[in-house]
Amino acid sequence: MAFCFGQESGFVRGQLLDIESGQPVVFATVKIKDKALGVISNTDGGFQIPLKYKLEGDVLEISSMGYESLEVPLVVFNTETIQVLNMKPSILELDEVTVSKKRRTKERYYKLTAREIVQKAIKNLPLNLPQNPYTYIGYYRDYQFKDGNYTNLNEALLQIFDQGLNAIDYETSKVSIYNYRQNKDFPIDSIGLKPYDYKGFTKTISKAILSSYGGNEYVILRIHDPIRNYKINSFDFVNRFDDDFTRNHIFSKDEDVIVEGEYVYHITFTTAKQNQLDVAGHVYIAKDNFAIHGFDYVIADKPTRNSSVKPVIFETKVEYREENNKMYLSYHSMNNSFKLLKPPKFQFLEGIFNPNKKQFVLMFNNNLDVNSGGILSRYNIRFQGKKIKFRSILIADNEVSLEPNMEIKGNRDIINEMIELIKKEKINVGDLQFEVNRIKDMNGNVVNEFEYEKRNQFREFFVQELQLEPSIVPKDNLLMKKNRPLFNDQPINKPDNFKDYWMNTPLQFNKN
Repeated sequence: MAFCFGQESGFVRGQLLDIESGQPVVFATVKIKDKALGVISNTDGGFQIPLKYKLEGDVLEISSMGYESLEVPLVVFNTETIQVLNMKPSILELDEVTVSKKRRTKERYYKLTAREIVQKAIKNLPLNLPQNPYTYIGYYRDYQFKDGNYTNLNEALLQIFDQGLNAIDYETSKVSIYNYRQNKDFPIDSIGLKPYDYKGFTKTISKAILSSYGGNEYVILRIHDPIRNYKINSFDFVNRFDDDFTRNHIFSKDEDVIVEGEYVYHITFTTAKQNQLDVAGHVYIAKDNFAIHGFDYVIADKPTRNSSVKPVIFETKVEYREENNKMYLSYHSMNNSFKLLKPPKFQFLEGIFNPNKKQFVLMFNNNLDVNSGGILSRYNIRFQGKKIKFRSILIADNEVSLEPNMEIKGNRDIINEMIELIKKEKINVGDLQFEVNRIKDMNGNVVNEFEYEKRNQFREFFVQELQLEPSIVPKDNLLMKKNRPLFNDQPINKPDNFKDYWMNTPLQFNKN
């Protein structure tokens, strides 16, 4: 099955779907067989592979946690359509004959609790993660979701020089940027690009603040990997993964999951702390060496009386894959919601005094609702702090004319003083204040009432190639400046084999 799309040329594209539910298979590994290169499927199940690998007759190896693996020759793909590939969920066999001795050895002698399994996995991190320096190349992106669509999509190809588990990641790891771009094929929204603002509250994360450790968006993403950075305080309520995680959470065993033909423990958890947030997660742990294959963590608002929906505040997903008996990062996706302060739909624009008619005229950006706009008490106009009282009001579309009550001596004195100052051109504009409240426009919008728009910010990194042999770290002037935005005048350092790597840009479907 295939369908048409709109996207740049030079690639063949596919989409992975669950054969039973029809839903996208997210974050599946799509590797070119017999090559060290590959990509990870996007949140829509989509992926792209350079056309040259089809022309060379290569085959794709596709695997995902909980699914049967696929091998698909690239010859079935074409450049005009997206090739849909169906993945079949793995079925857990109950017959002991189908399970290797290696997988069941631990459970033959004693039954481990969920908490004990997690504790063993944490204890074994120094054994299962690489101690020696290594390098990997991958595709990074950050973007926002607005009305279900990608906006403000930034993409980069990065080479990471990790000094090994004993080194502090955010202090010692180096990054070389092969290329980066702001993808203008997707909408760019300048309002969403504003920095977080916890003084004016124009852009905030509800009930949370992201710690940057002085770094850019990519550095923020790495810090929120609690597996690699299990010795530092990463995020609530994981905190320090080695010290706090098991103390802060309640664990349960779920049904085992098959990962690349092996049964792994599937542990679910929630926070042990009483708070106003919902916390849930999953951790996938090997049965032989207790290596962590996957970790998902979600913090959400509790549902309200009027809605059962739990708005996600923060979510992080990491997956590790085994290579030479050590676990290496496969992908890391992080998502946080945020609120943007939007200008009011109905605004008071300007107020003036007409000395000839002895009237005050107030202008709005929309036509007024006559019922709410016709109430005199909702207008507060003062001159030099003295309040003016009115006897009549006239509404004409988006304008309001207010006539002062000249039978009141105090009003007469104020108006006459204003007229004299205007004649002498000595009136101070700051002496005249206009306040309006509870007035609505024809659409029911309240005047000067600010609204918040909710969006989601994603930061993601997908490993394309793992290199276990030591690599020469470029000179400092060719490395990413961690305290500078990733897409702001960073040094580009393209290797000779730069064309071996590519950006796995999300699918962009034609609306027709």
